[in-house]
Amino acid sequence: MNSTEIVQTFITALQWGDMEVAVSRIADDFVFSGWTPQPLDKGEFLAMHSELKGAMPDYSFHLSNVQEGDEGVEAFIQITGTQMRDLSLPTFGVPLIRYTGIDVSLPQVRTNFSLAGDKITEMRVESVPGGGLTGLLQQIGTELPVLPRLGDEDIKRMNESGETSI
Repeated sequence: MNSTEIVQTFITALQWGDMEVAVSRIADDFVFSGWTPQPLDKGEFLAMHSELKGAMPDYSFHLSNVQEGDEGVEAFIQITGTQMRDLSLPTFGVPLIRYTGIDVSLPQVRTNFSLAGDKITEMRVESVPGGGLTGLLQQIGTELPVLPRLGDEDIKRMNESGETSI
């Protein structure tokens, strides 16, 4: 199986909810970046995808223009789906989002896949306005929580106590 076929098989498996096949196509050190505020590892990515697929049974990637190059595989992806069930994304601090019935259509984005042998090691999604997890949540009527800003006193206290988080 060539790199293009590996990527197509991976995306098709995700789209159909065949997690066994999807897992078989990604490396243990897989990294997913650009679509979420912070990069996700294999487990975090699969958990997020399972939640999205569970809440949006018609969740689709609309993979197109798949091309193999020296650096891996480049493709375009446009996520669509309808939120037909409650959505839970605790990894991102998002409270339970009740069923809305809202159709989601994100902008088409360039996506790069890096491979080592027959495994995908990285999936880098172009970050665009209205795209990614932030865009999806905005379309169904919520947003990612914003962490509180640190004031001078907070920073001074952290520096004095050696804390790394509030």
